[in-house]
Formats: sequence, structure tokens, C-alpha cells
Amino acid sequence: MNRQMTGRLLRSVAAAVVTISVLAVPALAATSGPSDVAARLAGLPTLPCDPQGANSRDGQLAATLNGELTGTLADSMTAYRTSCARVVVKAVHDRGLSERAAVIAITTTIVESTLKNVDGGDATSIGLFQQQNGWGSRENRLKPVWATNAFLDAMEHAYPGGSWQTSPIGDVCQEVQRYGPPHP
Repeated sequence: MNRQMTGRLLRSVAAAVVTISVLAVPALAATSGPSDVAARLAGLPTLPCDPQGANSRDGQLAATLNGELTGTLADSMTAYRTSCARVVVKAVHDRGLSERAAVIAITTTIVESTLKNVDGGDATSIGLFQQQNGWGSRENRLKPVWATNAFLDAMEHAYPGGSWQTSPIGDVCQEVQRYGPPHP
């Protein structure tokens, strides 16, 4: 991972954490918090986010982030969770979208799955974004790059003309998850 991507990852995760815990975004406060989600998803199997698995750099970045995180997210970053964040941030970057899009996506995954590619959840929800059947096949929803792109497609559909760039982050996260995938 190059220095530029490392910077994007650190800024995106840090901004997502601020969005959730410091700002107490009203739209996100209405949902269960990360500790509630962790309890709900405890014991469910997780799948790798990166086919190569977490690497030593992911572990180093997790340690850096743990030095910054507070509240229920304090000391919660692991090499695995950092690898999941890395895959999401890279998918956003590969699409040519801004770091704000990465913050929105990471914020959503923290709230929905505590940054874990979970093989289970409420009803038919699975994966990092806890996407239900209407989002796509089970296999695709468990592929972090595919799931991130599906989320971004829905975001761009729900917020035409790039209006997601100026809308409150928590509102965008909640609306995209509620709205679901674009319908023809």
C-alpha cells in the first residue's frame, strides 16, 4: 500500500469515527451503535475482505488508529478490520470518488457490521454493509469490492448530481441503506 493510499485510509476511518462518536449524528443515533451491532453479530462467521488477508501494514495502521479512537470504538481496530477499511477505501478511490465518499462508506460499515465482512445478520443481511437480498446475490454481497460499489451506485442514485457531497454524512448513510439498490 502506497503512502497516498495509507493517508486516505487513515483520514477516512478517522473521519468516520468522528462522524459516529463525536458528532453523534442524529440519523445514526437512531440506529444501534457499534457496540450493539458487535453484540448482535458476535459468533457469526467472518470472511476475508482482502483475498490475500490482512497484512503487517494493516496491523500497523490498526495500532495507529487505536491510539486515536475513543468511546466504544477505543482499541477496536484490528489488522482484519483495517484490511476491510482498506478494501472499501480503494474501491471508492478506483471509482474516482472523493475521500468524502470513502468516509460515507466506512461510516456505514462501522454502523452496520463494525467493519467486518459478516456471513449473517438480521433477516437476510450479510457482508460489510449488511445488504439484504434485494441488493444482489449472496455471493456478491459477501465480496467487499462488489458490495462497496453497490452501495456507491445506490448513493449516487439516491443523491443525484453529487448532492451526497454536501448532505449530512449520517443522513446519506441512513438513506442509502433504507433506499437500497437502484431500481430500473
